[in-house]
Amino acid sequence: MERDIDTARAELGGIAGNVSVIPADKYQEGVVLGLQEAFAGVPGVYVRNPSGQVSARLSIRGSGISAPSGLRGIRLLRDGLPLGRTDDLGDTIYADPAGANYIELYRGANSLQYGAATLGGAINLVSPTGYTHPGAEWRMEGGPDGYLKGQVRAGQSFGNGLDAYASISSARTNGYRENSGHTVTRFYGNLGYRFDARSQGRLHVTSEHYRVQMPGPLTLGQLLEDPSAANPDNLRSDSHIRTAPRWHVAYQHDWRVGDADKLSMGVFHTGTKFVSPAASRVTHYDARDYGASLRHEINRERDGRKHRFVWGANYGRGSSENQVFLPDDWPRSPYLPAPGSEVVSIGARRSSFELFAENSLGISSDVALIVGAQAAWAERRTANKVSPVAASFFADGSGSDRYFGFSPKLGLLWDVRPQAQVFANISRSFEPPNSLAFYTQEGNLEAQRATTLELGTRGGGKDFGWDAAVYHAWIRNELVEFPLAAYPGAVLARNADRTRHMGLELGLHGTLPLARVPGGLEWDIAYTWNHFRFDGDATYGNNALPGIPQHVARFGLVYRHPQGFYGGPSIELASSSDVDQANTLKAPGYGLVNFTLGYKDPGERYRIFIDARNLTNKYYVATTDYVVNAGSRDRAVFYPGQTRAVYIGFQANW
Repeated sequence: MERDIDTARAELGGIAGNVSVIPADKYQEGVVLGLQEAFAGVPGVYVRNPSGQVSARLSIRGSGISAPSGLRGIRLLRDGLPLGRTDDLGDTIYADPAGANYIELYRGANSLQYGAATLGGAINLVSPTGYTHPGAEWRMEGGPDGYLKGQVRAGQSFGNGLDAYASISSARTNGYRENSGHTVTRFYGNLGYRFDARSQGRLHVTSEHYRVQMPGPLTLGQLLEDPSAANPDNLRSDSHIRTAPRWHVAYQHDWRVGDADKLSMGVFHTGTKFVSPAASRVTHYDARDYGASLRHEINRERDGRKHRFVWGANYGRGSSENQVFLPDDWPRSPYLPAPGSEVVSIGARRSSFELFAENSLGISSDVALIVGAQAAWAERRTANKVSPVAASFFADGSGSDRYFGFSPKLGLLWDVRPQAQVFANISRSFEPPNSLAFYTQEGNLEAQRATTLELGTRGGGKDFGWDAAVYHAWIRNELVEFPLAAYPGAVLARNADRTRHMGLELGLHGTLPLARVPGGLEWDIAYTWNHFRFDGDATYGNNALPGIPQHVARFGLVYRHPQGFYGGPSIELASSSDVDQANTLKAPGYGLVNFTLGYKDPGERYRIFIDARNLTNKYYVATTDYVVNAGSRDRAVFYPGQTRAVYIGFQANW
């Protein structure tokens, strides 16, 4: 059954933890390059797009901090069903914010109602339908370096229980860096049918084609001198990824049971296949995942006290074949395999099963006690054929392992007054290693487990509102990297004994009326403090975990006229961050100034905007590679952010 954004906000307001709802209309006021725009003003989410790469690095509360790209430990969902692999290894390119009606963000164990119990939590894209997006829309965006993006989408309900929605989009750019262009073409559609007032089914179909060039990292000196340059090896080999294509099919059926209960069952099947040439290798990847989910929500109210019980199960299986070949131009040598020969073959298998339940019991009219738990079983298998030339990266032979985790949660939610809440929770999280990384030269990896304490408050309205949370996670066996003793200079995934993740997530927003000018000023502040460290490690002591700045902030100010004009600046700030686990090298902090100016027709027939980014043309580090011990400022591990750019956009609705 369709949920509008107000219903979603009300439901998430019953969670004893920090959650957010991000409306698409908010981030569509300017250019939408990816998830970075959707989460720009959301505290607790670190997302950065290196210039020239459509894929973003995303982390919530330090999840997947050692992932070289994309994300790990965050479940990507569309309408509650997985978008990525069943072991939660994925890429932000799979989640298209331009195709969502709104986005739900569940930090940490607050995602338990969908069965996820990971350190990062879950991101749920809620799709438009023929009911929530009636009519047609055409949107165009353009900018520097040949950037052009077009999207046509339409929805309709036919009055006989049938409705349909479809979207076709294509984006391309040459990129401002050398070897940084990309072309992304997407189709997404859903078809729904209401069998009666209490039963509805919906089929989702996605097909996506990517060709993304990879400019590679630079040294800090190279970046500050000329951030438009590519890494010489990436440029020489035309490093890129090309899918053929990526597809996703899902079906979900919802029943309304009684007056307030909901039952949902869904199945999904997804496939990803790509070829990725690079300087020292050519990678072929082919993965398939499928699964099913069940979710039952029971709602009761007695004597003014609300009672909500959610239980369900998730099951998933997947397989992937990964082959690595030497490039055709590899130097010939009697001591090395011939050019074009296979050096790595990995056949990975994975499965998971989750049972979950969460009970919210009103112990008074304004206090709710939340008790929940997840039991998860996971299996990993692999069959590796690794030649000696790649033995420092992958383990040869076959391996398998089984993982079990029980993750309880206890929370308290207090409605201090109608528009103010205080919450607290303590929870466990459980993350088995993915099927590509669990089998190493030093044995199988353990599952990452954590205990997290969270305290927070939220409330207010249009004039002034807030959401704030502090958390402390004690983590065992966090998945990071360590040197490989048998191969000097090589590293491999390994479990750290103990680490700690602490943080503050603060969001403030409000509206200031203007005495002599029609309209008002909308302002927002998003601040995140990240404190991620080893905890008495034998090698790294209490060193900071690298990759994410300790302080990240955004300040936005927008003037809105009653006739539809809007405009104002935003400022993004980030402190310096450690690049390596040994804490020998830092990426400098930065400050960016942006400005958006637009007009939205009061009748919502059209919108036009200008979106200017990085007005001071700052050369800055957007992300870095995860490094164990940099040892030198001359390491090529830095990825520059976008320099000054001005985008324009137009959207028409009918």
